Amino acid sequence: MSQGPINFGGIGDIDMYTEETSALLRRLYESGKPFGDALPGATGTIEAGEREADTGFDTLSTNFRASYNASDEQLKQLSKNVKPLLEHMGTQGAKIVAEYIQHAADDAARMRSLE
Repeated sequence: MSQGPINFGGIGDIDMYTEETSALLRRLYESGKPFGDALPGATGTIEAGEREADTGFDTLSTNFRASYNASDEQLKQLSKNVKPLLEHMGTQGAKIVAEYIQHAADDAARMRSLE
């Protein structure tokens, strides 16, 4: 069960459902796993399928193949970066949630000390 939103004293109406946000960030972190684990092992199969694909049957497919081939190295490099990028985003997001919780606790303590 969620603890509900954390609100910094109503100023600016900034709320965060920290448990739900943390769960989504964990999913974001894990979403790169197939790129890091499965994609490298499938590269040979993908390349074999690309070689076998008959794309020379019309102008559209021939143009697609030319554009695809021109982007092939860039696509391979980008696919290698997907897992580390998503893991970084998940990790940084988790740090932000932790900071948010700490700031909320600090603010609440500060308000209680004024009573």
